[in-house]
Amino acid sequence: MASSRPKRLAAQKAKTIVIEISDSDEDVLPTKKQRYEQDNSFCELDYAQNKHVRSKNRWPDKEKENLQSLESSKETARKKGGITKQNNEINGKEIKEINSDNILINNIDDGSINRIPTNHEHNEFAGQTITQHTGRSSFWARRKVWNVHELLAETECIELNAAQNIVNLFNNENTIPFICRYRRDLVNEISPERLRDIKNSYTEILNLRKKAENIVNQLEKDNIINEEIRIEMMCAKSPEELEFLYAPYKPANKGTLADRAKALGLEKCANQLLLGEGPKVYLRNYIDRNNSNLDDEIKVEAGIIHIVSHIISKHTGVLEQLRKLQKSTQIFLTSTKSKTTLNKNTEAPTIKKDAKSDISKYENYFNFQSDIRHIKPHQVLAINRGEKQKFLSVKIIIAENFKIEIKRYIHRIFMDEGLQYDLRDRIFELSFEDSYNKKLQLLTSRQIRADLNETAKKASIEVFAKNLKQLLLCAPLKGEKILGIDPGFTNGCKYAMISETAEVLETGVMYLHTRNKDPAIYAEQLTKLLTKHNCKVIALGNGTACRETEEWLSKLICHNILDPRFIRYSIVSEQGASIYSCSEIAKKEFPKMDVNQISAVSIARRLNDPLSEYVKIEPRHIGVGMYQHDINEKALTGSLNEVVSECVSYVGVDINTASISVLKHIAGLGDKKAQKIIDHRLKNGPFKTREDLLQVKLIGAKTFQQCAGFVRIEPLSVGGNVQNLLDCTWVHPESYNIAKKIISICKLNLKDIGKPSFIEKIKDYEKSNNLKELSNDFKIPIERLEIVFVALKRNLLQDYRQDLNKGPLFKQGIKNFKDLSIGDVVTGAVTNITHFGAFVDVGVERNGLIHISKMRNINLNIGDRVTTSIHQIDFQKGRLGLRLEKVLADIDLLSLPE
Repeated sequence: MASSRPKRLAAQKAKTIVIEISDSDEDVLPTKKQRYEQDNSFCELDYAQNKHVRSKNRWPDKEKENLQSLESSKETARKKGGITKQNNEINGKEIKEINSDNILINNIDDGSINRIPTNHEHNEFAGQTITQHTGRSSFWARRKVWNVHELLAETECIELNAAQNIVNLFNNENTIPFICRYRRDLVNEISPERLRDIKNSYTEILNLRKKAENIVNQLEKDNIINEEIRIEMMCAKSPEELEFLYAPYKPANKGTLADRAKALGLEKCANQLLLGEGPKVYLRNYIDRNNSNLDDEIKVEAGIIHIVSHIISKHTGVLEQLRKLQKSTQIFLTSTKSKTTLNKNTEAPTIKKDAKSDISKYENYFNFQSDIRHIKPHQVLAINRGEKQKFLSVKIIIAENFKIEIKRYIHRIFMDEGLQYDLRDRIFELSFEDSYNKKLQLLTSRQIRADLNETAKKASIEVFAKNLKQLLLCAPLKGEKILGIDPGFTNGCKYAMISETAEVLETGVMYLHTRNKDPAIYAEQLTKLLTKHNCKVIALGNGTACRETEEWLSKLICHNILDPRFIRYSIVSEQGASIYSCSEIAKKEFPKMDVNQISAVSIARRLNDPLSEYVKIEPRHIGVGMYQHDINEKALTGSLNEVVSECVSYVGVDINTASISVLKHIAGLGDKKAQKIIDHRLKNGPFKTREDLLQVKLIGAKTFQQCAGFVRIEPLSVGGNVQNLLDCTWVHPESYNIAKKIISICKLNLKDIGKPSFIEKIKDYEKSNNLKELSNDFKIPIERLEIVFVALKRNLLQDYRQDLNKGPLFKQGIKNFKDLSIGDVVTGAVTNITHFGAFVDVGVERNGLIHISKMRNINLNIGDRVTTSIHQIDFQKGRLGLRLEKVLADIDLLSLPE
């Protein structure tokens, strides 16, 4: 059943009209009437000529001569077999494009622009849809309905061919680790971090297209759609723009004021006034004494204004111009202290007691203003949080020239031609004010906030992803027994001793900080425990009672109760440990162990192998980000899971020993496929080759292609006999033939992969040959050939995390926060990175902050050892401001300076 609510006229469907530089004899341009109708599908108007029509001679005679020269050169080109965009010339100069005013722009050596009019007198449409290649929006040319790769290229500023390849790769379910290692040649060697951003944009674009299609389908069901509305929806380039365009047609909407005015029969005169076509409009002619909505000129004028205002606000050229002006106009975001946080009588905060400390976090934003082009992502996130908590009020202030420029643009496309008379000018002025104040300005503000929030969201995810990657790739502490301690007060300090292979050897509890308990008793217990297992490393969780437990350990070392020559301890993040200890994974791994003991095991294992332990925890619980709790959980989790997959794939895993927690993050796998792999090896024994994976249920050719390069067959897991040593390397099975050819040319034996002599000969062969020529000879992209050489030049089974050389920070003593003073030099390790600075553990109970302004333009990473000086201390708020002095060589810091 058709909807009864007012809607746009749809008697005549519009065709998509875009401009193309063509060699066709039918290469003509529309008249103004045709341009307007094609863009907005309005009703037929009387186009009778009128002596008051303004006729403008915009172009000098010389430019007309240029036009004649152009037509002559085009005719000559046609006779020679066609004309292309590159061959369009005016007086020997190359034509670059057609701009939004239907003016051909050519390249002039002195930087000036020739404007050449195109012929408007005989323009007729052949009925075909024309494609625009100039990339410029015009007021009569409907914006092109974008393809996914086109909008992706525009959004992410990447080459069109790379965008097309990326879309194809994602459509074929290729993973980021696989693309970045084995298909770099197709994506212009984009980094994994960049590709993650692009994938997020790709997903958002797909969602936008899907939402637009759903809206179009719904409007079709309601029988309130024509070609104009359809293309209008499909051209939207953001959710905000799509929502703005869809708002008048929502089922709950009773129709806009413009729709109601159209229903009163005012659309024709509104179009005549806007187009300036004859005959002149007289408001008195539309008065209807029998209709209360049209019984005087004021109401008639108001209805016309509603229609014209609606036309202006929905015009796609206007929407495009708004976006352009946002980038070139000075626009400010301001925030002030919210009035709702103050009691009007006492001027005292009315917020809850537990929120008093929170409000102090936003002091920097109680009188804040920044140009939107310069505002930092962390500032946007902080302001958003303060606004959400009712501490801040936020406004967008748009410079007056923004309104002037958009008015000038709208005036040009609607008012520069046609009949000129007072009523038309007055209607335009009033309609523009109505459209700008009620629609365009609000849309711009919403779009700006949405753009800022999107940029800030991406920045937050980027920071979290970067920090998570650095944390996961910290070098493991292999070959050491480790005592993990989960500190606590009432429930005591839970401990767990693990072996060199992370097996649990012993667990227990020490009540160091409970009344009527003598810590000296546990000093002897700790000494015996370390001696019994020959353990020299302690991993101390950084949660509750960490400071007190660290003081206790430091005293034991200071008084030689623990031998300072051998015993070291490291502070380990507890983030997510309690969540993991209660998870199903932990229950399966330790079915009979108390959850508190499991936390101690997790802390010890985080020092033993950070990657293998952290993958058991949802990334968002690890806590190395920037305002990550304010980010959409789905978007954050998706990006962080990609990071985990990238890290696990980068390091690689032994397919015969890896746990399901690790296996499921390998590129191309997941929970179900990882479980099938484990089930297969339990039933059939260890995998002998990578190709054996194809025997596993759910592992097909596509999955094998994605994961094969990231799993290894290690000698120890198959009794020391590996059938093909290439299965131990980065070389993908698809490149085995290339690797074997190189090995054969070098007169080497496949069984010697990883040996020093083998590596030296491979290096010599690579140096003595041109890789580009070799890639042509082997018929393989040079990027894929480089991967083969990298793999053949490495020691067999070398842990790639050792390349990054980010080991744990070991300590033997601490300072008290209150003993610090401005000017002190302290050494520590970076624990978190944000856009506004880096947090550093300098051996006191609180991390210090190196503000971005104090980092000397040096990029720091998690785990970096740094020497800093103290430039600010706030004992009341517990804040420590640091200045970066230098980055240290990555060695164990046995003690921090006293």
